[in-house]
Amino acid sequence: MITNSAAKRRAIPHAARSTRNVCLALTLGTLTLLARGQDLTAQSPVLSAAQPAGQQSSLPELTLEQAVDIAVANNSDLKTASLETQRATHDLAANRTQRFATTEVTGLGAQLVTKPSVTFPAGSLGTYSGTGPIPGTDQKIEIPRKPAGTVNVSVAQPLSTQYKLHLQLKALALGLEGTRQDQEKTRQQVVDQVRRAYYSVVETQSVLDSLQASLPYYEESHRLALANRGKETILESDLLNAGAQLLKTQNAISDETDRVASASEKLNDLMGRDIHTQFRVAALDDVDADLATPEAMEIRALQDRPDLKKAKLQVQQADYDARAKKAEYIPDLSLAFNYYGTRNLGIVPSNIGTVGLSLKWEPWDWGRKHQEYAGKRVKEAQAKVGVSATERSILLEVRDARRQVENTRRQLALSDATESAARQKLKEVQEQVKRQAVLSRVLFETQSDLASADSQQQQALAAFWKARADLKKAIGEK
Repeated sequence: MITNSAAKRRAIPHAARSTRNVCLALTLGTLTLLARGQDLTAQSPVLSAAQPAGQQSSLPELTLEQAVDIAVANNSDLKTASLETQRATHDLAANRTQRFATTEVTGLGAQLVTKPSVTFPAGSLGTYSGTGPIPGTDQKIEIPRKPAGTVNVSVAQPLSTQYKLHLQLKALALGLEGTRQDQEKTRQQVVDQVRRAYYSVVETQSVLDSLQASLPYYEESHRLALANRGKETILESDLLNAGAQLLKTQNAISDETDRVASASEKLNDLMGRDIHTQFRVAALDDVDADLATPEAMEIRALQDRPDLKKAKLQVQQADYDARAKKAEYIPDLSLAFNYYGTRNLGIVPSNIGTVGLSLKWEPWDWGRKHQEYAGKRVKEAQAKVGVSATERSILLEVRDARRQVENTRRQLALSDATESAARQKLKEVQEQVKRQAVLSRVLFETQSDLASADSQQQQALAAFWKARADLKKAIGEK
């Protein structure tokens, strides 16, 4: 019969072997994750705190202003918007030529396929004493089939339509300005995208730095757990928890290194350059200076937002369109010069020229112009409604964005204080564990509190960067 004491003695070597196996597995896993994290860090196009100091200083620093300038110069969407503005400029210049005289020259060279003829009746040229009627008999003159040519030159200078053309050109000029506002809106969108991408790199780098700053504490906790295990003052589960927490942190560092690389590649793409370009981001303050008052921000947004500027331009453009449509009631009066010449047609006059006034008028249109004019005025009313709606939308956006910045800034300050306190608490508990003044379980609870504080601080930082970008976009910051 085997006693309980003997069974326990036999179980002890087996438990020791199991513990050694677990510790060996944890150690191997830790080394593997550390090696993987170093490889990913070396491949990352952005600065990592794990890189050597020499490598850090060799990478060029990219500021937010530089990133915006590069993107404005190379972004494809912005280039397309710039080309659209150029197209509208050429259209306006082409329409301005309608105010000048129109010249048309028509030439014809052909072979006569019939025999044109002209008959002069007897006496058609008069009757004279002594000679009688001229001609004395009917005379028929035929033009033989032969090559012939005609030239027709027409020059017309618009007079009464100058007013209508002036209104149409004003509308086109406002349309060009609206295209420029579209280009400015695209530019602001690109800047906003670059700003968010830059903040994303800063955010992910900050998360990585926070994890790497916490890693020594987890390594020290794991070392203390191993030391206390030899003194038999720690539970086996506590040792496993310490190893698991260390592996979790190392794995999070590797994952965050991947996020830093992805965010940096996206920023390179927005800037229109090779995604493999390496750089390091400049440090940014966590909080802005004191924000302007809501009223000041609203005034700035109403002055700078390109979508509101375009909405107001559309009202003016609709007014000019309506006035130009009403000007169609004015008859088209032009100063005209016409020249008609023939070649090789015999008796047909070879040169005919006229100068005078040309009039074109539609006295009755069955109400078409009136209905078209009314439709233009309806379009103007719609544009005015759009302006009011855009203004209200901008004011709501600015106020909401400002509140979000204030809220996230307060949350960020709170999370920073909480994380600092948790980090200090863990350091103090580790010292107490070294002196065996507290149980190891207290150490692991404190370590868990630091992990939670790190996570909350990272979430607060991400929310703050997003809110700040929303505010800049809302007020139309250039």
